[in-house]
Formats: sequence, C-alpha cells, structure tokens
Amino acid sequence: MSDIKPVESIIAADIGSTVTHVSLIDVVEGMYRFVAHAEHPTTLGMPDNDITVGLCRAIQYLEETAQRRLLDDTGDPITPEQESGDGVDAIVVTSNAAPPLRCAIFGMTRDLSVESAQRACSTANARVTQTIILGRRQHRWNNQLLDSLRRTPPDLIIMVGGVDTGPIAPLENAARVLVMTYEDIEAERRPIVIFAGNQEARRPVAAILGELFDLRVIDNVRPDIHTESPGELQRELATVYTQVALAALPGYRRLYGWCASPILSTTEALSNTLRFIARRNDLSQGVLGIDIGGSTTYVGAARGEIYQWTIGATLGTSSGLSHVLELSDIEEIQRWLPTLVPSEETVTRLENAVLRPYGIPQTMDGVFLTHAIIRQAVLLTMRRMRRLYWYLLKNETEPETLPTFDLIAARGGSLVHTSQDGLIALSLLDAIQPTGLARLVIDWASIWPQLGALAQLVPMAAAQVLERDGFRELGTVVAPLGEANDGEQGVNIRIVREDDTVIEADIPAGTVQQFPLGLDEQAIIEVRPSRHFDIGAGRKGLGGRAQIRGGSLGVIVDTRGRPLRLSQDAQVRRNKLQEWLRNLIHDVDIPL
Repeated sequence: MSDIKPVESIIAADIGSTVTHVSLIDVVEGMYRFVAHAEHPTTLGMPDNDITVGLCRAIQYLEETAQRRLLDDTGDPITPEQESGDGVDAIVVTSNAAPPLRCAIFGMTRDLSVESAQRACSTANARVTQTIILGRRQHRWNNQLLDSLRRTPPDLIIMVGGVDTGPIAPLENAARVLVMTYEDIEAERRPIVIFAGNQEARRPVAAILGELFDLRVIDNVRPDIHTESPGELQRELATVYTQVALAALPGYRRLYGWCASPILSTTEALSNTLRFIARRNDLSQGVLGIDIGGSTTYVGAARGEIYQWTIGATLGTSSGLSHVLELSDIEEIQRWLPTLVPSEETVTRLENAVLRPYGIPQTMDGVFLTHAIIRQAVLLTMRRMRRLYWYLLKNETEPETLPTFDLIAARGGSLVHTSQDGLIALSLLDAIQPTGLARLVIDWASIWPQLGALAQLVPMAAAQVLERDGFRELGTVVAPLGEANDGEQGVNIRIVREDDTVIEADIPAGTVQQFPLGLDEQAIIEVRPSRHFDIGAGRKGLGGRAQIRGGSLGVIVDTRGRPLRLSQDAQVRRNKLQEWLRNLIHDVDIPL
C-alpha cells in the first residue's frame, strides 16, 4: 500500500504584471471544488520588488476568507496540509509578470521568412522592435542601426531566411556583424539568438555565433516558398519567455521551490484550458477565449484540431495602456463613451490611469472609460487574430469577422471588477463582434489559467473545478451577420421555455435586446432572419432552431449587423450606446 498522500488541497496562483490572484481548491463531499479567492497588487517595481511578497499577501487575504491557516510563522506557505487542517498539499503557479520579449528579426525577404517570423512573434509574449532585411546581395550595414542594437540590446535576435537550398552568405555575414557588435559586451546583456533559417546555413552560422551567444538552432520557418512551418519558433519563443524572462523575476527561485509542478506562462496555461473546454464539451464550432490583462491581451480559438492564438503584447488596461494609446487616436477611445466627455478630459483621465495602474474605477464615468479601453485593446488584438486565423485557413481575402463559435469565454480583472453584467456583455459584443449563436461566459474567479497548470498535476481536480465552479454564465447571444438600416426588419425569435411558456418578438435592425432565461434554465429558440441577415446557416434569410441555456442576462439578440458600424455623428452614437446599455442593464441607475 502506498504511503503517498493524494493531493486534495491546492493553492492555485496567477501572478500578473498588475495583480496576483490566488484561489483555494479542496475536496468537498468527494469532489474538488473552488473554495475561496483573493488578490493583491503584484509587488514588482515596488519597494519590495519580489513576486513572492505580493503572493504571500494575497494568501494572507485568502486565510481571512477561508478561515484557514495557510502561512507559517516565517511567512512561507505551509505544505503539505497538516493534520490540524493548516496549509495545503500543493501550490501551482502561472505568471505573465515578466515584460514581453523585445525581438529583432534578421531576414532575407520581407514577404516570406520575415513575415513568418512576425506571425510567430504575434503568438508569443514578444514585441518586434526592429526588422533588418538582408537580401541576397552583400548587405551594407547602417552604423546607426548597429549603434542602436549595441546600446539597447534586444532580448532576442531571430535569424530567418532562405529556403533550405537557398543562399547562405547573407546569413553568415549577419552572424559576423553580430559578433563584432556584441563581442565586448557583458555576456548577460547579449541577446539570445534563435536561428530558424536555411538548413544549409545552420553549421556555418553556428560556428560563428556558438561561442559568444546563447544560440538556439531550430527548424526553418520557410523550408520552401510554399510552406510555412512556424511551430518550432513558436515553441522556442514560449520556452525563452518561461525559462528566461519569468525566471529572471525577483523572487522566482523562492517561488519555484514552493511549487509542485513547473511554473507556466499564463497564456500557455490558458491555452490548455481552452482546448480542454472545446474537447470536453464536444463543441463542433469551438471556443473563442479572450483574456484582457493589465499588460497583454490574449485571444485564442480552439476549433476541431486547430488551435490558433495571438498575444497583444503590451496591449492592456493598466501597464499596457500606453501602447494601446500609441496605436489609437483619442477619438477611437471616445467613440465607446456613452456620455459627453471633452477630448482634453479624456486624455487627462487616461494619463492618470497610466500613472495609477492599480486603481479601480470609483465612478460610472470611470467604469465607462475602462470599458472603452477594453474594447480598443481587444479590437487591436482581434485584428491580428483575424489575419492569423484566415491565413491559417488559406483564405485569399481576410473577412472582417471570425467564424461562429459555440462558446465565447472571457476573463480579466477589469471584467471581474465590473458589477454590471450588461456592460460586460456589451463591451465583449462590441469588441469581438461574434456571429451566429454562442454562449457567453466569464472567468468570475480568475482561475482558468491556474486550472490549465493544475491539469499537469491533478487532471481530475482541474476538470471538476472547471465544470462546477469555473464559469459565470451571462447567457446566449444571437448575432446575425449582415447589414441593414436601423429600424428595418431584423429577426423574429421564438423562445419556448421548459415550462412551455413562449416568448416571441420581432427585433428590428440596429439594436441589442435581452430576453429572460434563468441560470441553468434551458429553452428551444427559433430564429427567422430577414433577407438582410445570416444567422450562421450560410445564407441570408434562412432560419434555424437550437437548444440554448440561460444566464444572468438570459438571451441577448444583437441585430446591429456585422461588421459593426458606429455612427459618425457623435451625439447619435452616444444616444445609441445609451439605448443599448439601458436594454441590457435594468437594475442599476446609470447616469447617462
């Protein structure tokens, strides 16, 4: 008989760039269940500047909530769980607290290997800061460029280029230039070099770079002009982020000693969870996951055997806000505000938000501004996602929307701290612009990534907690594809509830409306669109019937069309935003 005690109680933590979340999981009546949650600002860039300090303070709050001793007298977590009930059996951790990797790409041609490398970087916690095109001829190096690379070395240099039988001289030349640039620089400041180019160039490039750099040689991202093979580069970028960037965080070694399984990046762990959701629920049209963080925004789609994702590195609602503003005009933020706010005041509020990344809005105007930022961060990331998704499916043209998904799963502290589910739903509808019929759920306990990490240690615990405690159901969304003028015929819906009561309504184009259907309540919905709209059947005007489930918002019908077009008239636009909010939020007096 084994004396090894099974893992029953777990602290699951996610250390973000802004906030650290901790959850207590334990066996309750024979099942793993979510017990309690707490959070604390991540202690990076603060006087403590140690990720374990913020984690332990969050665990202190967890002790108060769960009425259970989790830290010993020295302030360290108690593991394993004691006979007294103190402590837990295991700790699992995910983190995206390290800044995105700054990458420079050296490539032969912009429209082949360099584009492939850029696409790979868009799926990692990485930001391309420089792109150098080598070409087939001897490259004439710009001294200003070399000075920049030397003065502010990137974290990574990615060398790509040439099909496997192509020229190698430009890559050898680039390797020699890198040696001359960094040979008298301290080893810890030299960038890691990933070579993902011409197979013929591997040996000569390795001979030049191998002694000076941390060199990683992987598969060519473009073995021939018709084939893109980014998988090895994507995996290596994820490895570098986890094993180098995260490992460099102050307090990481102490944290690693507490953990019962390897520390995963938040995005990698969330990917595991989203793929599990799609498989476990047999979702034929898949799941679309959105993670709106303080420093990054993540979009992942699990659909059949395909998993595609992108990371909006440095696009977030707090420490990533500056980059959102760099890529957006102030008008693009203001278009989502339902109240009249002068541009100067909006700029001032945004500047204050950049300076105070840990702040939580205290007024509805502040909440509206936060949700304007959420929309813009997600929109920018969704544009990248559409390009990647349709490229993967080899579409010749890039549609303005993604295909229909069975489930839209969203998470992020800015959503969790919003008390109005109607506002959460409207922001997601505006930013994601889903089509067809989809369930809308959120990660109310901020636990999905940690469950992806927990699955490595106790798969049953991850599955049971996700199934019973992982989702807050907002409801079912009906969002037809197409365009029509406001007030024109939109869709007719008929909802037959379990008690045989029937709701039937004609919903004109250009609006968002809500119909009651409670949590855990199911119904049959019949949708008959007008000639302007396609509800996902592949043809405009063709109706359909499906079984649906309710949520806090019941059934949401969005007839504003896809792609979503907002009025260019500011007052008309604000009036419409106010109308849509009133249709979704009935129990809160919002000053509009």
